[in-house]
Amino acid sequence: MMLFYFGRFMFWSIFRFIFCLRVAGHENIPVTGPALICANHQSFIDPPLVGSSMRRPIHFMARHDLFTVPVLGWLIARVNAFPVKRTGAGDPAAFKNIFRLLESGEIVLLFPEGTRSRDGSLQKALPGVGMIAYNARVPVIPCYVYGSREVLPRGARFLHFHRLQTVFGAPIDFSAEYGQEKSKQLYCEMSAKIMAGISALKESINDKNKIS
Repeated sequence: MMLFYFGRFMFWSIFRFIFCLRVAGHENIPVTGPALICANHQSFIDPPLVGSSMRRPIHFMARHDLFTVPVLGWLIARVNAFPVKRTGAGDPAAFKNIFRLLESGEIVLLFPEGTRSRDGSLQKALPGVGMIAYNARVPVIPCYVYGSREVLPRGARFLHFHRLQTVFGAPIDFSAEYGQEKSKQLYCEMSAKIMAGISALKESINDKNKIS
């Protein structure tokens, strides 16, 4: 755990003092208890960026083959990453890990789009995210990450300067959905509702940036 806190402080220092990171919406994150943070995905730096923007430790998924890379695999395992296999049917072991962590009162970071956006636009969410939200019954907090694609776009080997910002929204109200029978259609609707929450945060950032 000491390595986690050291890593978070290191990343926060880099993002804050080099890339002028601004964070909004801390009050929307529960002080205790489980929660899902659902963020847009643009860059490999998104997990440490979201993690260092929060006061509580988070857990997140990483591609399973990264854990076999010398040093990197050891490091990401110690900053609360756990493996996920990218298959069309999903990874039951990864889902089980998510529910176990939530039941233990932890915060889990999910990227509903499943993969990094190529052009920065928001993509359609995977139904598995809605399934997790329906069955976990924990606060689902949308998060929008601004600027990470410009700092480290797909295929880039080096970081580029760009201002960074993360904003956390209010928990999404799924009370109506919880009263319905579970189905893939319902999961898709819940996933779409999460993306709508992320999109609203994106628009709020764009409006503020236009003003400034």
